[in-house]
Amino acid sequence: MKALRNAFGQFATGVCVVSAVNNDGRAIGITINSFGSVSLDPALALWSIQNSSDLFEFWTGTKKYAINILASDQQAISGQCAKPGQHGLQSDQVVMSEDGIPLVIGALASFEMTLEQVVPAGDHHLILGTIDKYQVNEALSPLVFHKGQYHTL
Repeated sequence: MKALRNAFGQFATGVCVVSAVNNDGRAIGITINSFGSVSLDPALALWSIQNSSDLFEFWTGTKKYAINILASDQQAISGQCAKPGQHGLQSDQVVMSEDGIPLVIGALASFEMTLEQVVPAGDHHLILGTIDKYQVNEALSPLVFHKGQYHTL
């Protein structure tokens, strides 16, 4: 299994934080590198969550969320949201959208999403959503993950 994980690690990916408001009304996030565009018409994107995640039930059931593509200077928020039990986002890390979805401040792009479908896939579930709105900041560089480490371009 470690050899397969190392083989997957050869693929450089961007780093994202999925954000939403939890049942207590607090902004939370989870770090992912499994983001993918699916369709332009209709506008769809997906990500995956490990079945053993401490927030599995929340993320597979929440209807509104955002996928935030992180910029090169956002390694700290990625590390924070990757740790089990430490998913809370502070008020200086997010801004609330018109629809009440927390968006990561300084992200390269943020996509406001509506959950469409959750599909079991081995030890993960795929979460497919409709893109309702998005915003882009093209002046920034991406945070990249390769061979188990963060990199910048």
